[in-house]
Amino acid sequence: MQKTNPYEYYEDKLGVKIKFLISDKSRSSESLDLIKYRSLSHRMNSKTCSEKQLRRSSLGLDALIEFNSLSQEWRDRITVKFGAPVEQIKQSWFAKHYIADKAAFDFYVAHRYGDNNDKKLKLDLVEKYTYNASVLNTVLKVKKNRKAYAKALGGVSFNIWESLSKDVNAFRDVAHDLPTTPDSLRYKTTRFQKEGYSALISGKLKLKNARKVKEKEQFALLEELINKHQNFDNVFIADMYNLVASKMEWETISPGTVANIKSDKKLETFAGRQGKKGLKTKMLMQHKRFAPTAPMKYWTLDGWDVELLYQKRVINKDGHKVTTYHNRLTMVVVLDPFNKYPVGYAIGERETPHLIKHAIQNAISHTKDLFGSYLKPHELQSDNYQIKNLRPYYEKATANFNPAGVGNSQAKIIEPWFKYLNTKKCRIYDNWSGFNTNTGSKNQPNVEVMNKLKKNFPTREGLEKQIHYIMNQERKQLEREYIAGFRNTEDEFRHVISKETFLLTLGFETEFNTLRGEGLRTSINGSYRWFDSFDMNFRKHSAEKWKVHYLEGNLDDALAVSTDDSYRFPVIEKYVEGMALADRSHLDEIERDKIDSFNRSAVKYIKQNNIDRASTVETLFASNPELNQTTAKLLLTDSAGQHKIHKRRASEGVKAGKKKVISIDVKEAQTVATTFEDKQLEYLKSKVNASDYLED
Repeated sequence: MQKTNPYEYYEDKLGVKIKFLISDKSRSSESLDLIKYRSLSHRMNSKTCSEKQLRRSSLGLDALIEFNSLSQEWRDRITVKFGAPVEQIKQSWFAKHYIADKAAFDFYVAHRYGDNNDKKLKLDLVEKYTYNASVLNTVLKVKKNRKAYAKALGGVSFNIWESLSKDVNAFRDVAHDLPTTPDSLRYKTTRFQKEGYSALISGKLKLKNARKVKEKEQFALLEELINKHQNFDNVFIADMYNLVASKMEWETISPGTVANIKSDKKLETFAGRQGKKGLKTKMLMQHKRFAPTAPMKYWTLDGWDVELLYQKRVINKDGHKVTTYHNRLTMVVVLDPFNKYPVGYAIGERETPHLIKHAIQNAISHTKDLFGSYLKPHELQSDNYQIKNLRPYYEKATANFNPAGVGNSQAKIIEPWFKYLNTKKCRIYDNWSGFNTNTGSKNQPNVEVMNKLKKNFPTREGLEKQIHYIMNQERKQLEREYIAGFRNTEDEFRHVISKETFLLTLGFETEFNTLRGEGLRTSINGSYRWFDSFDMNFRKHSAEKWKVHYLEGNLDDALAVSTDDSYRFPVIEKYVEGMALADRSHLDEIERDKIDSFNRSAVKYIKQNNIDRASTVETLFASNPELNQTTAKLLLTDSAGQHKIHKRRASEGVKAGKKKVISIDVKEAQTVATTFEDKQLEYLKSKVNASDYLED
């Protein structure tokens, strides 16, 4: 710690700061408390007292009293506490003339060196060189004004360089490292005076170092060896280079030289050693992004081999049944980076386009559970897996589809999320398989213990339950925050879609089939499924062929679409009831009642339709007698159910007046009708009995 200095040289006289003498007013905390300020002021103004004021106080300057005007007792007390005045004034004189050299700082910051003049001095070197230059400037200034310097030393004769060396060594207000001996300081100062700021820079930081590899051909050969995709080590590269060097009479190099060149040429050779993908992710500039400010603005998806194992019975090449324990499942996850909420996911044996579509369906279906409507995201990001095949589907699932750059895994926030899920959620299970094999054994579970536990590994069904539990827990943890955040999602980013649109554009499709009494029979994932609708209009178009749009895992919501897409009806998977009475449940009875009720309504509709149709036809003939000769065209049966006999007679030229084409039943002739409508009704009742055909 620097000792307090009460001395100051003013107008070639040694002074003492008054605040170190007085006991009141603006005294120093280290004051000797020799006298009160008023008394000292009176003595300095008195012609009979020896004390003489050297300088009045002003802004930034302390009041001074001449040291030699003080009594011997006071001078001794000051000297005992603060040191001899001559030694102190030397430091004070040197420090007083010290000024930080801003130009030196700018020079060293701008300094360049190296092979391509692209290297800069480290900041600690810039600081040290600036301090050294500033101190040497002070040395030159003091040396030039040596007469005043001599007065400060008491007017004694002295060796200027010895004195300056002592001053420089004593001056530690800044961290300089100038020479400590007079001769060395003199040499350094003289060189600084001639060469300027560059004199202080180390030689290896000014000019290019002498290189063993100097010629263009040598550099080209060495860089080519470094750039090879085989990733040769430094020793091998040096050996290969030296084989050529010996024939070309070049100087040989060491593996250390190769290491230096490899470091200097990292940018130029990285792609050759690590590939374009490595160059893009590790060397080229990356975009920095912040998370979405509200839900539904941005989704990202990717597939991951879940690090949980399950056991499976398989038949080996010898035809024997064996149990394997290394099996894993793949999960495709749709993540909203707003708070890393897993909006959707799907589980399968491996990543496929079907599994990806299933995950997107699950995500959009889940928005209905969260927000009450089906919503698609404003933007969706995926990797480039099957991009040509999946792009049309992605574009239907979002307002904006932006695939990640090829090989740019850093663009996908979902990658570190998988690591989080593996570390925090999967790791607690006994069937956890660890991390990727290239992360090192310290991150892997104990294989010996796993071999003992493997028979307790779950089956595939059990593993799927594990994964569903993990994902449901993750959703529960984040769901409240996600729903609350949706209040901040602007309307322009809320893309609501109807159930029909959802099924039509993003649902899976079956083959075309014909509607039968049992419904639409379709094949889904290798199994037959039946779909039907309680909409009467669906059966009116039974002649059409239909395909079913459905969601994986939810066949209660499906859509039947005709061949030309002009007819679309919501359908559900048919309920399958027990064949035996003993197997039927209460739910079976409810479903039977639904179908029976629908069928009664259908029969009633058909009856009424037949009556209305027959009434219309009868009205037509009754109103137009000239139509009575059209039996051959209409083929209408008489009351006996005959029409061919009338057709034959008509062809034989029988006159129309001999027999009516349409016979009226005897019962109708006996009915007393008061109006034409009554006659019609009686005729229809005798003509058509739909119940005979519709009732069991």
